[in-house]
Amino acid sequence: MSIRPVGRRGLFLGAGTLLTSGLLAACGSEPEPPAAPPTGKELSEPTPVQTTEQFSSIVPEVHEAVTAADEAEDAKKLEPRVSGSAVDFRTAAYRMIEKAQEWAEELRVPGSELIVPLTSVSEEFPRVAIALVEDSVEKDGVPYFMALQQADAKSPYSAWGWAQQAVGVEMPTVANAVVGAEPVTRDTKGLVMTPAKALSLYAKVLTGGNGSDPDDKLAENPFQTLTHERIQTERSELNAGVERDEAATIRETYKVKKEEFAGLRTDDGGALVMGTLLSTRKVAIKDGATMRYAEDNKYTKVIGKKEFTSEYLRKFGTHVALYIPSKDAGGKVQPVGATQTALDASGE
Repeated sequence: MSIRPVGRRGLFLGAGTLLTSGLLAACGSEPEPPAAPPTGKELSEPTPVQTTEQFSSIVPEVHEAVTAADEAEDAKKLEPRVSGSAVDFRTAAYRMIEKAQEWAEELRVPGSELIVPLTSVSEEFPRVAIALVEDSVEKDGVPYFMALQQADAKSPYSAWGWAQQAVGVEMPTVANAVVGAEPVTRDTKGLVMTPAKALSLYAKVLTGGNGSDPDDKLAENPFQTLTHERIQTERSELNAGVERDEAATIRETYKVKKEEFAGLRTDDGGALVMGTLLSTRKVAIKDGATMRYAEDNKYTKVIGKKEFTSEYLRKFGTHVALYIPSKDAGGKVQPVGATQTALDASGE
């Protein structure tokens, strides 16, 4: 399963700047490159550890690796430019494709063209970067936020995830690539909440709905809306002709994969962060009931059966991007991107 934004990208407001391209954009004023420092002296301001030119070569290599792996249905071809959960998700997806070829249509591939780089000014490892890259399918399609990391000086930058930009959501502005951005950690203060808490809140709301956010700290977003609509539709279908949840219950539970995180300051003092969510959608069937699914159901083709009397499970992995305002500015945490991959299905 992959969540695709509805419609083409439109106009967004970002920190007071009209973004006519509909993209996350660099800061409206283009700063001059810093002058070269005198020999033997430090620069007065930190500078990016990677240049736009370098990322312009890294992004195509990520795209080529993903494309080659998808064509061969071989996750080993993802190395070394793809790592972490992106490799795990592809490996699981290829297993599903072996059992039902139509799952290949669900794979989402970031494009080869760099649109906006957001690179760190920190020289500490691991180094992180977030690149906005084009869609590989449509010429004017919806772009992806790509999380990149360099483990050490001898390792290449690799992408551990990409989240397709949400349509119709206000986007932040970011520092020009010449200037670079300050990295943030999962526990960085000075924001309306730490990135760790923001990701946790998103997982809770995706699991339990808006009731899990009593203080209304999370803004509306297309991924949450579509996910909950699909669950409610399935709930109605499962219990057609009977009272709510009389035949079966359905619940999807999300959790944060804490090992993966990328975060950089936005131009207004907030932060753009990326993380990974894992989820399980469980249909619990009541005693005496039998759930029957259509012959063309892609999940039941993976399982090898279409009737269940106990439970029916589907597992997903989702890469997400969130914008967290600064504490001084205030406001809500805004999810700005998501790409979900179906990982497995089982039932009895």
